[in-house]
Amino acid sequence: MIHGLGGTRHDFGSLDRKFEQIGCDVYLPSLPGHGSRPDQLSGVSLRDYMHLLSRTYRDLITRYERVDVAGISMGALLAVMLSARERMTRGRLILLSPPLFLDGWGGSRLRPLRYLMYCVPGLRHLIRVPEGEPFGIKNDRIRNLIRRALQKGSGVHYPYVPLAAIAQVDWMRFAVKRALPRVACETLVMHSEEDEVTSIRSAEFVCEHLGSRDVTLVRLTDSYHMITLDNERITVADRTLAFVQRPDMLT
Repeated sequence: MIHGLGGTRHDFGSLDRKFEQIGCDVYLPSLPGHGSRPDQLSGVSLRDYMHLLSRTYRDLITRYERVDVAGISMGALLAVMLSARERMTRGRLILLSPPLFLDGWGGSRLRPLRYLMYCVPGLRHLIRVPEGEPFGIKNDRIRNLIRRALQKGSGVHYPYVPLAAIAQVDWMRFAVKRALPRVACETLVMHSEEDEVTSIRSAEFVCEHLGSRDVTLVRLTDSYHMITLDNERITVADRTLAFVQRPDMLT
């Protein structure tokens, strides 16, 4: 299970525990630059992420007959790249809120200016992008809990990320578009039509361009970006567990 940018295993809510309850062994590595201080992300590249994930996957595939890969937000993009790089066939792919296009309703009109900032040497390492409302959450009660956790510095999620980390996500988005046709395993994609970070167009594009013959798209209607924590988290868990447990469709 691959968490998102600035996130932790808490990005998945209780989904990891639900996997364990049905007998799955769960591995949720902390991505490079995470679990410490936000500024640690400045020196982390896509290559660093993929090195860790490929090493972890290759270790697991020697120990298990089947290895499924799930990712949320940036983690979903990394999951696509991992599946394509490792030619994954002995497992299934679960993509939650993949941000292939950063075109959600919550984005600033000035967002495209970041590409100009990337051209100024060193600037991307100085600018901090704060984690702001609504924190990917539509549910008021849960959003308040996350707000208080961020204010206390609880470590559940970074309060900001350097612009350099966003630049890596932008590079990742372009790389994923090229990788999609090389994904051959059964895939589940879940995305909310109310996602404030990335519109449903991202999920539709992913489904249309995946190389797999078995792709399922679940459209949610009452959540924002963090669908594993929001109003439809039970639906997300139920559909994910059903997908993992169903008979093989590509054999």
